[in-house]
Amino acid sequence: MRLSTLLLTLPLLALLATGCSGGDAADAAESGSSKDSTRPAVQAKGKPSRKAYTEEELNRPYSTVSPWRYIATGPETQYFERIVMTSDLARTVHGSGHTVLVPRDMTFTEDRTWKDLLEEENAEALDRFVRAHILTGLKSIKTLEGLYEDLNGNTVAIERNEMGQLVCGGARIIGQEVETDHGIVIPVVGMVEDIRWN
Repeated sequence: MRLSTLLLTLPLLALLATGCSGGDAADAAESGSSKDSTRPAVQAKGKPSRKAYTEEELNRPYSTVSPWRYIATGPETQYFERIVMTSDLARTVHGSGHTVLVPRDMTFTEDRTWKDLLEEENAEALDRFVRAHILTGLKSIKTLEGLYEDLNGNTVAIERNEMGQLVCGGARIIGQEVETDHGIVIPVVGMVEDIRWN
């Protein structure tokens, strides 16, 4: 008789324990900490959820995932890709939300002094060169003209030259701007500023 009473009370105790903790489980589910896979996770305020990209989105020519993916997949950006990859700024280029002026390959085939940037002893000049091509404050590709700041802390102007072309320092903007998910890309011919070795 005692065994049968015990067998009947165990399920009742389990049911009572579940009922008492039901409020906590509901609170946990609402706060996004529940492991129930049927409910979407609630994202923290101010932090966007991470998008899952397809292989095609990541690898198509001129990917719009981020400025870095644009540079890494572009058929006319291999030299700048090498420069950025060697610098300490690849992560900044990938996800900072800034604007990156991306020189086309012809910029580097005309003047080969840039190769010295890849030498270990020129790491500071390399980073300075890449930072000169990253602008803050540009919000949209619809209105490029204006004053901005590069990551070296210098004021940089995007303006029209005497021929009516948009330029930024020594670089001519070629009119193929792209808004990626993590920043703006402005393809250019030429360097925003000359390489400063010291």
